[in-house]
Amino acid sequence: MMSKAWPTRVGGAALVLAGAGLGLGLGLALAGPSAGSAAVLTAARRAGPTGAAPGARVSVVGTAEVTGTPDTMTLQIGASTSAASASAALERNNAEVEALEAALESAGVQKTDMQTASLSLGPTYDSAGNVDGYQASDELTVTLHGLARAGSVIDAAAHAVGNDVQIDGISFSISSTSSLLAAAREGAVRDAEQKASELAAAAGAKLGPVVSITDEESQPPPVFLPFGSAAVVGGTPDVPVQPGSQQLSVQVHAVFSLAG
Repeated sequence: MMSKAWPTRVGGAALVLAGAGLGLGLGLALAGPSAGSAAVLTAARRAGPTGAAPGARVSVVGTAEVTGTPDTMTLQIGASTSAASASAALERNNAEVEALEAALESAGVQKTDMQTASLSLGPTYDSAGNVDGYQASDELTVTLHGLARAGSVIDAAAHAVGNDVQIDGISFSISSTSSLLAAAREGAVRDAEQKASELAAAAGAKLGPVVSITDEESQPPPVFLPFGSAAVVGGTPDVPVQPGSQQLSVQVHAVFSLAG
């Protein structure tokens, strides 16, 4: 910005005031030894206060993300049966779900990893709105540990039920996240310290010791993949299963003291 000069007089001498801009501290200096000659007052920039006041602190947020491979799959699988009467539909459904559970156990799934998720029994209707039969549905939530044989387990379970099989979806998760979260926390704290150091340096202060850290880890929900009902045909290959990867993130709120 170009300086502007304003003429004035001090003791009969012509003075020129040079100002750089509004809002700046002005240091005034009188130029010219002779009272009768033109003198110039110049404006000098003054640095603002730097350093830290007693008890000053800086608060920052640090984040870090790590990636892991899922090793557990949760499967929604069951049977849906129809019959002319409610009792017949339920009886048929019971037999197919028992066969399903037996196939899962034979494939190495523990009973503790099978849980009834839903059970329904009700009428079905024709186009005119009249009851034309009954439908029973029983669904299990099945947890598979270790994904190497997951495809063959799903295939065996589906064949045990036949065309009445119902697979609603699968989800993947990581069974143990301790080591991953530990690495993410370390990275988040380092990130917070780096940010705090930069802020302290910008203020002309030095970063002191940490005052407090609050951990707010964030684990994503399991990845849910819709599967849909399936019609089973003999001789089909194992169901392909790809677990992909999952991200876990950690966020920390850190407070550091500042030194002057």
